[in-house]
Amino acid sequence: MIRQCIFGAGLLLFVCQGSAQKPSFEVASIRVNTSGSDGGSMGPRGNRLVAENVTLRNLLTYAYSPANGQFLDEQIIGGPDWARTDHFDIEAKAEGNARVVPGEQTKAMLQSLLEDRFQLRAHRETRDLPVYNLVLTKNGPKLSADQTPPDPRRSFISFVSEGQQLSPLPRGALRMVTGPSATTVTGTAIIVPRIVMLLQGKSDRIILDKTGFSGLIDVQLEFSQELGPGESPSLFTATQQIGLKLEPAKAPLEVVVIDSVQHPSQN
Repeated sequence: MIRQCIFGAGLLLFVCQGSAQKPSFEVASIRVNTSGSDGGSMGPRGNRLVAENVTLRNLLTYAYSPANGQFLDEQIIGGPDWARTDHFDIEAKAEGNARVVPGEQTKAMLQSLLEDRFQLRAHRETRDLPVYNLVLTKNGPKLSADQTPPDPRRSFISFVSEGQQLSPLPRGALRMVTGPSATTVTGTAIIVPRIVMLLQGKSDRIILDKTGFSGLIDVQLEFSQELGPGESPSLFTATQQIGLKLEPAKAPLEVVVIDSVQHPSQN
C-alpha cells in the first residue's frame, strides 16, 4: 500500500508499506525515459532494484520470471500499446538495512510496485504455447574426453563481440561471440541445461530440455538467425552438429493476463 507520494520535476518518489501478502519497496522512484535508445538494463544491486530504459512489458517479464527459468514476452497477454513503447527508469530500495536482498524477494516487491504505481491488475493462467523441445539426434552427443565435473564456480557464460581479445575458457564455461553475420558458441565439459540457458536468449520460444542426457560435451557451434546465400546455418541446423535437435511443439505454460493497467502519473 502506498502511504506517501512526493512529486517533483518529472520524478515520482513514493514510500511503500509492506502487506501481509507480498513485500514492498520502502522507497522507489520512477522517471519516464525519453532518450529514444533501444538498449536497457534491469536487475538487483545490493538492496536496490535498478532499471534503466525499460518498458512495462520488460518489467513484467522480470517480475514474473520463475526462480530457475525465463519468462518470455509471449507469456504476457494483453495490455495497452504504450506497455511496449514507453520507457522508464526505476530505482527502488528495500526496507531495512540488509546489504543484499534475495532475487525472488526483489521480484515480489516489483510486483507490488507495479500494482501500486501502475495500478496493475493481472491474473495467471495456463495456456498451450509454442515451444521448442530439445531432443537427441540419432547418434546423440559425443562425450567429452574428460567427464570429471568442472568447478561450478567457473561455469560462467561469457558474451563478447567479434574482434574482442579472448582469454582461455575454463572447463564448464561457455562463450558466445556475436559478429555481423554469425554467432559462434564454444566450450568444453558442458552440461545440456547450460546449453539450453544460452540458446534461450536466441530463441523466439521457450526451449524445454527433453534429452534426458546427463553427460559432459564439448561445444563448437556457428549459426545465424537469418538464412541467406553464403550465411552460416540456422540455430536449428547448428545444434545438430553437437548431437542435439530443436523440434517445434506446444506445451502448457503459465501466462500472466493483464486485466487493467494505467500509465504512472507524472504530475
